[in-house]
Amino acid sequence: MAQHAHSIRGVPGSDTTTAPGIHLVSPMSRGVGAVMRTAQRAFGITNRHCIDVDVWRRLTPQELSARHISSSDVDEVDAKYDCNRPPGLSF
Repeated sequence: MAQHAHSIRGVPGSDTTTAPGIHLVSPMSRGVGAVMRTAQRAFGITNRHCIDVDVWRRLTPQELSARHISSSDVDEVDAKYDCNRPPGLSF
């Protein structure tokens, strides 16, 4: 069963983020942490991950490779932490 987990819909570890009959929500958008991240953005405080993304975008491909980071890794972190979203309140 574990060998075939990647091919079954909605099983943890699979590429699919949905499960039949269950609406899965990102834990980053719920709870106290989400409130703190929203307040941080409302006051214009930059997330530390977004500072890293900004620095990584200025590096050459060779420098990224030396840090064991690819440009797709940078894009994933950028998307995960909404680094392109403007500071302040936005709904």
